[in-house]
Amino acid sequence: MHEGQAIAERQSAESLMDADIDVLNLSLRTRNVLRLNQLHTVGDVTRVPARKLFVLSRLGRNSLREIVESVNRRGLRLAD
Repeated sequence: MHEGQAIAERQSAESLMDADIDVLNLSLRTRNVLRLNQLHTVGDVTRVPARKLFVLSRLGRNSLREIVESVNRRGLRLAD
């Protein structure tokens, strides 16, 4: 990989982390629960471990699965 390409990919990943959770194409219910819990950007969501997301009020197993799959499709992971 060339240095310029590496820099461009890093900048792209950083801009994705700053993007609103709308880019994750989550259901309205899931987005609303995340926002109620002050998780507004992709970076906010990926900094929270799955076990902590699961205990959020009104966030069920299907919503958690939806979040994990959407984050993974973008080459990201939730925190450990």
